Amino acid sequence: MWAKLLTGVLTTVAGKIFTALGMSFISYVGINEIQDMLMNAVSEQLGGLSQDALQIAYIAGVGVCLNWIFGTFAFITSLKTLSKLSATMVKK
Repeated sequence: MWAKLLTGVLTTVAGKIFTALGMSFISYVGINEIQDMLMNAVSEQLGGLSQDALQIAYIAGVGVCLNWIFGTFAFITSLKTLSKLSATMVKK
């Protein structure tokens, strides 16, 4: 009985939209947590450097490079989850 009800709800357009939103949200939150863990690990590693070495690294552009890497990661994550959502909504 529950299987028929669940199948009936998920095959409707509204069900597909809610399913796509849920999957996109779960994917985004999971990848966001991984990115936070990676950022914390990088911060801990940079925190272990001496102040002089850290300043030289920042002058060399390490901070800008890390911003580009994490920004690209966040952009690709958002783009992938949005494409999953739009692909599910387009399918009939």
